Amino acid sequence: MFRVLKTGKRGKSWKRMVTKATFVGEAFTRKPVKYERFIRPMALRYKKANVTHPDLKATFQLPIIGVKKNPQSPMYTQLGVLTKGTIMEVNVSELGLVTTGGKAVWGKYAQITNNPENDGCINAVLLV
Repeated sequence: MFRVLKTGKRGKSWKRMVTKATFVGEAFTRKPVKYERFIRPMALRYKKANVTHPDLKATFQLPIIGVKKNPQSPMYTQLGVLTKGTIMEVNVSELGLVTTGGKAVWGKYAQITNNPENDGCINAVLLV
């Protein structure tokens, strides 16, 4: 999960590089090198997921809003690590889903069904 790196700075000299697929939000900015603890490489960051709607039997590529729960570890949830079984929130505004009150649905939960580390993409099922 983590690869240990050393830096010449004093603050936190031992860094942990996350070696799994992660989601990092739009507003994320890195802390100064001296104070950061975890490094999430750009190559392992994902923004979109292939989400299958179970009733429509159709798959859509939707943007990820956030990671809600990773069953493997609370730390994985906090870091935004994407593994099989992780529940994430996706933006379904493109699908045009509407509530009974007539309001447009913006975000829904989806569960990852594959191992993104092996496949290089994220496949998920919409939780209806």
